[in-house]
Amino acid sequence: MRVVILLKFLPALAAIALVVAALKVSLMFRARTMRTLAARWGFQYIGPHSFKWGFPSLPKIRPPFPTSFSLDWYPANEIRQVWNVIEGQQNGISVLVFDGFFGKGRGTYCTFIACQTERNPFGVDTWSNRVIQTGEWRVHYRVPTFQILPWTMGTKRIEDHLNELRVGSVG
Repeated sequence: MRVVILLKFLPALAAIALVVAALKVSLMFRARTMRTLAARWGFQYIGPHSFKWGFPSLPKIRPPFPTSFSLDWYPANEIRQVWNVIEGQQNGISVLVFDGFFGKGRGTYCTFIACQTERNPFGVDTWSNRVIQTGEWRVHYRVPTFQILPWTMGTKRIEDHLNELRVGSVG
């Protein structure tokens, strides 16, 4: 009798296990590509490599940011976790790239690119791409519309934005 009950739930359990495994593998590949990106640009990969599990109430986990980088702007003031943090300098300009959760409930995944500069190197603010000025930092993030994977900006797109900064070149 118990075997029959277990067999009824086996496909559902297998599907859940497959989804969790796929998510973990995608996070592992994301961390690897972010470390490669950091190395290619001469930046430092601070980590951590993925978020901490615990839906729906994720603990607040934030790696140390430069003291001049404030989180007193939306959505940064609602960031609950940060991972894949990359930090570096090109021609004296500080650059910070990170993935994070923000918002209430399940939260929203997002990739942020910030640079410490007076001018806006990211172009215009649109409905899907936001550019925020916070103190001496300019922050670009993409507003997620439909998410399956735990980030909204691929490393190729991040490199495109870093190239737009014209603060250095990929060696």
